[in-house]
Amino acid sequence: MISIRVPVPAAVGMFNALHSPRHVVEATLRKDDAERELRRLRFPLSVEDRGDRETVLAEWHRADKVLAATPLRPVTATEVLS
Repeated sequence: MISIRVPVPAAVGMFNALHSPRHVVEATLRKDDAERELRRLRFPLSVEDRGDRETVLAEWHRADKVLAATPLRPVTATEVLS
């Protein structure tokens, strides 16, 4: 499945960044940087480019792991209050 990224307006991005934890914003930026770097590489890759690709993939996976471990919404109590 191919996903197409839709650009987010700057105001929406800033609002999201202001209301997100710092580590989530940093991980999102690192992941975006890694994706741009991966698009830059062209095949066939030289030995140096293969090493660079592995380093960028490791950074992408680290950022993805941080984002996957963070809940989308803050944990709140869901019991009925009467």
